[in-house]
Amino acid sequence: MTRTKLVLSGAVCAMAVVLGASGTASATPEAAPDAELASADTAKKIRDNAGINLLNSHVSGRHHPASTARTNIADAAAGRKASTSPWSDVGVKKVTLTTRMLNGMLKMRTAGYKFRVTTIVGGDHSSNSRHYAGLAFDVDQINGRGVSSSHPSYRAFMNKCRAYGATEVLGPGNAGHSGHIHCAWPR
Repeated sequence: MTRTKLVLSGAVCAMAVVLGASGTASATPEAAPDAELASADTAKKIRDNAGINLLNSHVSGRHHPASTARTNIADAAAGRKASTSPWSDVGVKKVTLTTRMLNGMLKMRTAGYKFRVTTIVGGDHSSNSRHYAGLAFDVDQINGRGVSSSHPSYRAFMNKCRAYGATEVLGPGNAGHSGHIHCAWPR
């Protein structure tokens, strides 16, 4: 059996091609270590960016230092999976932060926004939340001001998240999101 690895699109997608005894090729998904490295590099840029404030506690007041936004990004920057919170619907679970979400977060900063990320995979969300899949982050401050329906930039921030690929964007006006914006990328 011959095995060939083809890496596409700047090492973001990897595919293994396996040639069977009959000589026919079949494609099988394979882990993309280069994509994981890209995620770690992006997480480092987020961690070190003064315009992205990563909360080191939980807004709920519950304490679990391994599942804060800051710790989630530090873990990703070190090439580790991020931790969910013990009180979450999924319990403590290790989750890979996706490159799409991390790139979206970094692009929000390069678009000129300074913001505070309250949660990534930690905290407590609905049972099927994209947070638990490493696809979402929440923001409660934009440019030094708390998110609310009177914030002058909250709608533009939400629209920019959509422009960067988020398909689930909730904020003031959506149930349970009056004080924060939720940006999530597709599964």
